[in-house]
Amino acid sequence: MKISELLAFVTVVETGNITQAAERLNRVQSSISHRIRSLEDNLDVTLLDRKADGCSLTAQGQILYDYARKILNLADDCKNNISCSKNRQINIRIGIIECLPPYIVSALIDLGHDLGWNIDISVGNTISLLKAFDHNEFDAVIIGAGFSNTQHTSSTLLTSELVIITEKDYPDIKDLSALDGEVFLLSSKKCATTTRNYNLLFNEARITPKRVVECGSYPVLFSSIAAGKGVSLVLRCSISSEVQNKIKIHELDGQFNDFRIELVYRTDAMQIEGTKFKGIMNSVFQDPRLNAPGY
Repeated sequence: MKISELLAFVTVVETGNITQAAERLNRVQSSISHRIRSLEDNLDVTLLDRKADGCSLTAQGQILYDYARKILNLADDCKNNISCSKNRQINIRIGIIECLPPYIVSALIDLGHDLGWNIDISVGNTISLLKAFDHNEFDAVIIGAGFSNTQHTSSTLLTSELVIITEKDYPDIKDLSALDGEVFLLSSKKCATTTRNYNLLFNEARITPKRVVECGSYPVLFSSIAAGKGVSLVLRCSISSEVQNKIKIHELDGQFNDFRIELVYRTDAMQIEGTKFKGIMNSVFQDPRLNAPGY
């Protein structure tokens, strides 16, 4: 039985004849008659007593009519709920710092697909992302810890370590002071997190760099390091296996092992409850690749 056949049958019963049913459904009479006959053939019964003054239900026709009304009502409810769900689709705007590996962005895109969310992702630096968040341009931002304030709702997503990277043949760094006078490369001078970490490194090791060069992006930074154009301080998980094979990684300790990434998110005006959203974001950062280089 098809919905169109049940609709034709119910309309004939309610209008009293095939002619009026055809007019109501904007169909030709032969189409309505064909659908009624199809139902009768399928069920092997006569559903309507056809008379000159109209149609009336047989006993079997009455049984089908009662079920048909329920089926049609359920079909209408189904269509209405699907339509409403489209209108209620969750839209989330997320900003994310560029030092995180690209598979995090891919995971967020996959998450949106799996949950049926529209997730718009923008990549930037901590200060610009937080400023945009405060201007209601994002529902959540994933940034370096230490820049949000007490008015923000935040949660730590990841604690990782920073490492020094150099060209492959660079000698082992036994003392950070050995980096004095080196050219230091960074992706962006606008990145407050990177600037803070570099200042910490320079002050702790009493390093005066020959110069600090802005590369504009992480791919350019990594290729420049591999070519021996300088050294850099980066988050360990940002190093891909391809990059790892072309550079040398030097471990750090102390406060450099406590680099934190945090989620700043709205508790109001967002289409999903804050605790649930935080849990979903935390699940993205359970990726084991974040704990070792060479993704």
